[in-house]
Amino acid sequence: MRSLACAFAAGAMLVASFGPGHAEQDTVLQQVKKNGVLRVCQASYPPYNTKNPQTGEWEGLNVDIVNEIAAFLSVKIENIDSSFSTLIPSLLTRKCDISAAATYVTPARAEQVLFSTSYASDTKVAFVPVDSPIHNYEELDKPNVTIVTRSGTAEEVFAKRFFKQAKIKLTTSDATQAHMLDVAAGRSDAAFAGRTGGTIFLKQNPNLKLRLIEDKQLDPSRFALMVPAGEYQLQQYLNVCLQALTDSGKLQEITGRWLN
Repeated sequence: MRSLACAFAAGAMLVASFGPGHAEQDTVLQQVKKNGVLRVCQASYPPYNTKNPQTGEWEGLNVDIVNEIAAFLSVKIENIDSSFSTLIPSLLTRKCDISAAATYVTPARAEQVLFSTSYASDTKVAFVPVDSPIHNYEELDKPNVTIVTRSGTAEEVFAKRFFKQAKIKLTTSDATQAHMLDVAAGRSDAAFAGRTGGTIFLKQNPNLKLRLIEDKQLDPSRFALMVPAGEYQLQQYLNVCLQALTDSGKLQEITGRWLN
């Protein structure tokens, strides 16, 4: 039933686009259907997007959602490795058709791209070494403290606004949770990260010996898929499919598989 809903939506949108005043240039949705390929930007943030080191394939909650959307479209997926700092430029230059990275919905990003409806949420936290004397955010925000976070992320924007005295250091590495590794190696005092991804990463890598400074939610935000600016047809199609996945229970199934 959900396949029929998305297929009907796609057909209606494509027919409408050929009505009076139709521009000669295809929309992204039309190009995807014509080429039979959906190009998807991926950036690492477990459990939403993770590249399997053994197979080299992308896995995770967001990956499964996009696989369902590609099935609705009857197209193949071409995953394009990206970092959070290159997601929007890749969309604007049409290197990708959509971004499936776990991206917070923010006003600044909404000025540059379109968001789908939201399907998940997360919050920002700080991780420090287990033997660190820092136990709360007041102690963290000191001039002699270096906090590392990922460049091009909402964590970077919030950290620069929230921490008034601490030094904010940025990492541009595409490695999974490079900022957490930076703290574990003793190069920074704390990592400012997403709570879910950071917690799962530490459970998978207990040798890193990091901990939350306090389990307090900072700036909880919603996740959504991103599409190029002006591509309202594709945005609407994604929204219809996400609603169909919700109504069928498939989205809950995918979410439970990765978050529980």
